[in-house]
Amino acid sequence: MRLRARAMPPPAIDILMRYADHPSAYLAVNRETRHFTAPGDDGMIAYRCAGARWLVTVAGIIAAPARRAGLLERFLAWAREQGRKVIAVQFFREDAELLVQRGFRVNQIGASYSVVLPKFQISGTRFMKLRNKISRARRDGIEALELGAELAPTEDLRRRLNEIDAMWLGAKGRHTKELAFLIGELGDLARLDRSLKRLFVAVRGGDVLGYILYAATFGAYRGWMHDLTRRVPDAPPGVMELINLTAIERFKSEGVPLLNLGFTPLASLDRAQELERGYSPIAGWLVRKLARHGSFIYPAETQLQYKMKWAPDLVRPEYIGFQGGFSAHGLWSFLRLTHAI
Repeated sequence: MRLRARAMPPPAIDILMRYADHPSAYLAVNRETRHFTAPGDDGMIAYRCAGARWLVTVAGIIAAPARRAGLLERFLAWAREQGRKVIAVQFFREDAELLVQRGFRVNQIGASYSVVLPKFQISGTRFMKLRNKISRARRDGIEALELGAELAPTEDLRRRLNEIDAMWLGAKGRHTKELAFLIGELGDLARLDRSLKRLFVAVRGGDVLGYILYAATFGAYRGWMHDLTRRVPDAPPGVMELINLTAIERFKSEGVPLLNLGFTPLASLDRAQELERGYSPIAGWLVRKLARHGSFIYPAETQLQYKMKWAPDLVRPEYIGFQGGFSAHGLWSFLRLTHAI
């Protein structure tokens, strides 16, 4: 069995284009994420090592539906040979059922949100506050531009985006680390492929105030995912909303069917969405506890408020699974891997 660990390997991109059915599947080709492939199985499972005992997978089993169970079996066998157990994160119910059949304890950990673009209109009472914020940003002289369209990938732009990243992180506290694994990566601006990534920035008087990176989505969720977002700490109100509306209008003009607003952990939890057979009461209690008091790990409420502004049409529960049963050590290793703690 082969292990791939290259940055954005073309075979991995090809597999995503053929089989990925998860809106966050592009996370599978982050630079440090590895790819399990097996001879005879045209698919992959994206993972990283967490400590000495765990492998953490993301975005489900990326293969044809009829091949997913077999690929999962081979991955679990390979993990066993390495002396590791598996934690799976950010996957849909179809994969959750396969994992439960193989001894995983599975619990909802959050949800992802998508907007159907052809019918999206920023009109009506429900969008009044959103329109007002965007109008205010425009009155302040802010405009949104796309890299590769109205904006060139200059060294000055690269330097400014790095500055924004540093300011954004610094505003969260000197001990805060950049989240890893479950968020996208900007990469080299000069080599950005607009068929896979789109970057929109907010500019006023030549100064960049913030940006949103969109990643390609495939399969049933074909379109774009609202991924990495950054802004200067004193950015005027409406900056990020203006960027996103500009992107939406462009995507609509291109016939894009969906904009996925991304996964929010600890949000839209619903006991009715749990799998009774594989449900872990301990993990369920902990997830609900973190949803109420875990803003120090992730600002779920703030993220959810932003996403609900856009009136998402599709809300799908996402899950976390622990091989052999919930493990506090496994959860700790996972949180350290993502720099959440």
